[in-house]
Amino acid sequence: MAANILKSPYVSSTLQATIMAMASYVIGEMVLSLKDDRGLAVDIDYNALGRLTSWAVVITPVCILWQQMLDNRFPSTRTKKYAVNGQTTATKADNAVQEEEYDQLNIFIKVVLQETIFSIVVNSGFIAYISYLEHGDLYLTKTEVFSTVPGLYMSSIKVWPLVSYISFGFVPPNLRVAFTSFIGLLYGIYVNVYVISK
Repeated sequence: MAANILKSPYVSSTLQATIMAMASYVIGEMVLSLKDDRGLAVDIDYNALGRLTSWAVVITPVCILWQQMLDNRFPSTRTKKYAVNGQTTATKADNAVQEEEYDQLNIFIKVVLQETIFSIVVNSGFIAYISYLEHGDLYLTKTEVFSTVPGLYMSSIKVWPLVSYISFGFVPPNLRVAFTSFIGLLYGIYVNVYVISK
């Protein structure tokens, strides 16, 4: 029974995202420790780690549902069309196997929707969730969302549109959460290094 539960795309993707979130936090703390010349004496804030990992558990199923909705509405591939005797057909007359090609317009639409509507909602949700769990104050949470999200969004559009294009165009749906979580881990490390270098 446990094996069947783990086969669920929601469970396996959530586990992958949670592990990546934990790894991102620990590596980020290691980078900060090296910055402060403390070597690898990492001081882990387990409350902060718990907040980050619980966010991964909350948001991963939402991401999967969103991506499934986009895939259903705007498929990334379509059946390749051929011209036979001046007429367009779905496949070659002498080829029973249907060939697929990337639908660049649909991929572009998905990237735009992902990096505008969904990105703003998720970034706002992330800041609100973490802030409220940390402070328990709705006014402070609202203030933090409005002051943090614009800068976070402007930073993210330098990286995530390309990641979304690769994800929607080339990564199988069942591996997308793992792929984006891994990129998120690398992006988090990059941000730490960039901040440290200032």
